[in-house]
Amino acid sequence: MKRVTNGVAHLPTVERLCGPLERLGGGAHSRVYQAGEYVVKVYRNFLGWHALEAANMRRAGLGEWVVKTLEADGAQILIMRRFPGRPVRAEDIPGALPYIQHFLQNLHAPKEGVVNLARLNERLQRFRGALSAYQLDDLFEAVETPLRRGELAAPASYCHLDLWSDNVLVSERGEVLVIDWTRAAFDDPIRDISLFKTGTLDLCTPAQSMELALRLLPDEERALVRLRAYLAHTYLHDLYWFLMREPYDFEAQRAVKVPRARHALEFLS
Repeated sequence: MKRVTNGVAHLPTVERLCGPLERLGGGAHSRVYQAGEYVVKVYRNFLGWHALEAANMRRAGLGEWVVKTLEADGAQILIMRRFPGRPVRAEDIPGALPYIQHFLQNLHAPKEGVVNLARLNERLQRFRGALSAYQLDDLFEAVETPLRRGELAAPASYCHLDLWSDNVLVSERGEVLVIDWTRAAFDDPIRDISLFKTGTLDLCTPAQSMELALRLLPDEERALVRLRAYLAHTYLHDLYWFLMREPYDFEAQRAVKVPRARHALEFLS
């Protein structure tokens, strides 16, 4: 891992606040650094995502991890306390699940409005257009049929909406922290559980993954119907993402995700 020192740093203001930076990673819109007891997330898109993520963390009850937001060194910056953990692995999931279940119950408790089903339908049409050559009608019908019947109507809860394994950290002592809150918004809480199933619980076997997902399911109207639909939707989203963003990996992902999706649909039939 390349270390960024004062001699070559492009973030001198941050280094004065936090100390020397060490690159941890990042994505299309941000870079993440470690600096002693801090983690520094640097956005250069100037869309205010540093403040958005801080606000979302506070709303989720994680405000204690937020240290500071600022604009400096040609970037928008979020400084957080460092959590001494790593991305969750399959062997961590049984021990981490009770915490995650409690955390999601609290996160999803606030309700605001209803789920935007028009937006869901727009996503489905986009996925259909891109994935039409891959014989996925059963996955599409698993979403479109209950959507058409009005069975996906539900109150909207506050959701993380990006619960894949890299965003669920576990410490050596078994503590858990959910990170990366830029996508958080009000949506169906069962969509959040579906995202967690496909992105994290699928580190386990298909049967184990489904059994663990059902343990997280809230006692809500049409919960199983909604879970089945949102699992199909999430696998379709993943396939669409790889086709559009990582096309060289698409076939390998399709070979894994389509059987997983069909197993879930059969399990919940």
